Amino acid sequence: MSLDVQILRAVKTYYDVQKLRISVGNRVKVTKFTVCGNRHMVPLGEGDRDKCPLCGLPVEVVTVEPPRVLVEVMEILESAEKTVYREIQRAVKNHPLWAEYLAHIKGVGPVVGGFLVTVLNPARFETVSKMWKYCGLHVVDGRAPRRVAGQKTEWNPFARTMMWRLGEAFRMQGGFYKHMYRVFYEESLRKHPDWTAAHHLAHARRVTVKLFLAHYHYVGRQILGLPVRLPYICEKQPHQCIPPVVDDPEHCEEFYEKYVKKHFDRELYDHWLKTAGIAK
Repeated sequence: MSLDVQILRAVKTYYDVQKLRISVGNRVKVTKFTVCGNRHMVPLGEGDRDKCPLCGLPVEVVTVEPPRVLVEVMEILESAEKTVYREIQRAVKNHPLWAEYLAHIKGVGPVVGGFLVTVLNPARFETVSKMWKYCGLHVVDGRAPRRVAGQKTEWNPFARTMMWRLGEAFRMQGGFYKHMYRVFYEESLRKHPDWTAAHHLAHARRVTVKLFLAHYHYVGRQILGLPVRLPYICEKQPHQCIPPVVDDPEHCEEFYEKYVKKHFDRELYDHWLKTAGIAK
């Protein structure tokens, strides 16, 4: 079995274990209820309650402890999740795409990194538009594609889910890409005042991930010694072209010389470093 297959299986196993751990975790929480004379047992949240919300009778608070076996299962799942995570971390740490680039991007952890270096390896995609389409980030009739019952999709649903996770990681803990998410979100607010908050969030997340993939494709193919070309927007609308950057200030200079200098001038690169707060 190749290393790529091993990493991908570990990534999928990690999310399987995590999903089960979360499910069991919801069952082992110590939960408080209120019980009235009519034996209505109603969950009690953070607040307090004197009367039954169903019949109005006085209530008393009871605490339900989880069975010990569930607690033990929860501990096993937590341990398994950490074990799989460490295995993925070990497997990707020496991969050139991780060591040279992904390790220096805030929001990209070893698990998503493992998916990127295997399934979304830039060697598999001649252009970034093909990578976008594989992830379901392309546009069909002006809208994001949707799954239709009974029809085979032209994109990979798991890849799309992984890009959603990546977008959320950028939104919550990213560096440069968290900054770009905010830029795209504010731009969406100005251009589409009729959209809902959820629509603005989804749009900003989607555009941020597409920008990252454009950078990843451009830098990754150079790391792998493959021919590169600028994204379409850089060729047709240079004023909207954003160069790839890394979030590690100590790595910025070397990164520019190795992978950015060929197509982007230093003034533009420094501008985005300062705009995102990476450099002063």
